[in-house]
Amino acid sequence: MNTQKNLMMFTIVISVIYGIWAIFAPGSIMSTYGTPEEFVNPVVMSTIMLFGVSAWVVAILGWHIRATVTEENVEKAMTYFAIAWLLYGLHGVLAARLLTWPEGMEPAAFSRQTIGGIVFLVFSVVYYILRKPKGGE
Repeated sequence: MNTQKNLMMFTIVISVIYGIWAIFAPGSIMSTYGTPEEFVNPVVMSTIMLFGVSAWVVAILGWHIRATVTEENVEKAMTYFAIAWLLYGLHGVLAARLLTWPEGMEPAAFSRQTIGGIVFLVFSVVYYILRKPKGGE
């Protein structure tokens, strides 16, 4: 069960880091994703900061799940973590496309946000595959 607990801690740490980044430097996140200057305004910045708070909530809930997980419920807990990464990944893959509707739905070069979304989708698959502890752990 050590592998599963380590994967849970990975999610917690990434959520805390991303939360801090979104709360204290929302403009930096927007520039990383290539957001045009004309879309940067106080409402959008506030929304990014709210997303940072949401990432902290994921970390807090993840911390609680990790602390209370047992051999009997680790598979269920890992499934929740896989779903969380799936949602992050779907956001990354779809957000850039939807922001540039209808042109964004056409096949185009991958943006940094799309690539990040694909990485998160891979994390989701890894978490789902490793949801059950091996007999020797």
